Amino acid sequence: MTGHAIEEVRLTAFKSFRGAVLPLAPLTVLIGRNSSGKSNALDGLEVLSRLARGDDISEAIDSRRSAAGPVRGGLSGCVPHGSDRFSLGCTVTTERGPVTLDVTIQVEPGVRIIEERITGPTPGGIRPLLTSGDVTPLRPDIHASWHNGKPGRNPRALFRGTRLLTSQLPLRLSGDSEGERDTGWAAESLLTALTGAFHLDPVPHLMRQYVQARDSRLRRTAENLSAAIGDIKRHDQETFTNLVGLLRGLADHDIERLVVTRSELGDVMLALDEGPLGLTPAREMSDGMLRFLAVTTSLLTGGEGLDLGPVPDAGSERSLTLVIEELENGLHPSQATEVLRLVREAAAESATRVLITTHSPALLSALSGDDHQGVIVCSRDRSTGASLLTRLTELDGYASAMGSGPLGDVVTHGRLAREDRGERDYSEFDRLLGIG
Repeated sequence: MTGHAIEEVRLTAFKSFRGAVLPLAPLTVLIGRNSSGKSNALDGLEVLSRLARGDDISEAIDSRRSAAGPVRGGLSGCVPHGSDRFSLGCTVTTERGPVTLDVTIQVEPGVRIIEERITGPTPGGIRPLLTSGDVTPLRPDIHASWHNGKPGRNPRALFRGTRLLTSQLPLRLSGDSEGERDTGWAAESLLTALTGAFHLDPVPHLMRQYVQARDSRLRRTAENLSAAIGDIKRHDQETFTNLVGLLRGLADHDIERLVVTRSELGDVMLALDEGPLGLTPAREMSDGMLRFLAVTTSLLTGGEGLDLGPVPDAGSERSLTLVIEELENGLHPSQATEVLRLVREAAAESATRVLITTHSPALLSALSGDDHQGVIVCSRDRSTGASLLTRLTELDGYASAMGSGPLGDVVTHGRLAREDRGERDYSEFDRLLGIG
């Protein structure tokens, strides 16, 4: 099986969204004013990714025991105001055609799936492959039927309503018909793509400690960055050399080597060899330097170097969807544009998809015209308060605005080509981009 990519996330009724769709390109840049809903959109993907791992819903979203912690706002925060449930969905691109998942989860009075559906390709065309039915009133179970391609009714059984039904489906299938094999393949495609979503949230102060050398798959917070880079140095010299070269281009002083020091117990910590200045260990590196190393390490190694957990289907190749909020945090503008170059290369050269948010004018100005197809503007509907997602290129005024200068300048200064506007009102374009 080849790697399958998430094509879109449907925020059907989730947090501040109603019926919104987040399309994902190889490089997706989510922009918008503060409190417009950007983080809520990312949380939608995060929730789907966690549910795809097969944990109970409450454990997946509310747990404080995992390294990632609870999703922002927890389960109750996922529910739109005035409701007792939330709904999400996604579409995954495959070589056979699109596979879709839609799920509705009730939070009160009890947490349970109340509706779930998979559609996907079969020899007879796109059709429903999993359809939920009645919930049981006294137990958190739900009936569901699945496509088996045989004459007569599809098989039907009780599923645990406290877990994503899609994650339970492969174990229910006997695989004794082409239809069941199609159904199992579609479920595995969804699970593999969703568990390949990785939210990188580097926390510099956690990267300044010694860590066990064998803890080498980079975690969400990048707290084990030293071990991850140490593993690259041992097993992939070409990638390590590339990483050091990027680091030298970042610093305004000479860096002779990037070394991995060891404690008496065998734990490791990164250090910079700055020649006459000696070694600078990770505990003394700047936040920007550590964050840059975490982001570039994730981009250079892809899914192979990240702590994504087990692959749902051992025979599949998992595509990476890397999510980074506020890419420019802690970075000089020149460093941010260098990271953007790496993001673009990773998206072009591998199956990696990258989803970032940013407020950086320098980073926005570094986007090419082709990149603009993946820029999504998040805003609020003035009448309802709901969050909206709109492609930048579909906004009224886009062409005229881009004729006046780079996107970063447009957003920061509102330098629009007013002489080209005629009598049209572009105030909405200005508002959505935070101009004026």
